[in-house]
Amino acid sequence: MFGESFLGQRGDALIDIGMLSIIAVVPVLIWSWALARRKAWVQHKQVQLTTAVVLGIVVLLFEIDLNRSGGIFVVTAGSPFEGTAVLNFWIWTHTAFAISSTLAWLFLVIASLVKFPKPPVPAAFPTHRYFGRAGMVLMLGSGLTAVPLYYYGFYV
Repeated sequence: MFGESFLGQRGDALIDIGMLSIIAVVPVLIWSWALARRKAWVQHKQVQLTTAVVLGIVVLLFEIDLNRSGGIFVVTAGSPFEGTAVLNFWIWTHTAFAISSTLAWLFLVIASLVKFPKPPVPAAFPTHRYFGRAGMVLMLGSGLTAVPLYYYGFYV
């Protein structure tokens, strides 16, 4: 649907973009966390909102592409690991992290927009720190599990 893989693998270009974007979000989240730790809340908010919008668009397009292509098990067909416990483990583990992190991040962004004043100040949303850390851990898990999923599903 979106052209051939520009990384030269069996997936299409959108699978490559999705994989690279989920990996790219890891250092962005760490940078955003560092901004919050330095009390640069306005910049933290800007980075988070920008990342949420960009990643949201990429994930939406990725999911549309995946759905139109027949699903993850169809697009990974042809892999030497097709149907094996190894590939299935990475598919299901990544899916669990991806869904959990999406829900956590969506909740956190919406709740933060509602609860924080403009400009944002600490203590307006006391559980933000907890949910932010949980969302970051889940997003890191999503990013880290994308690599072996891509490797076993498309690269080998």
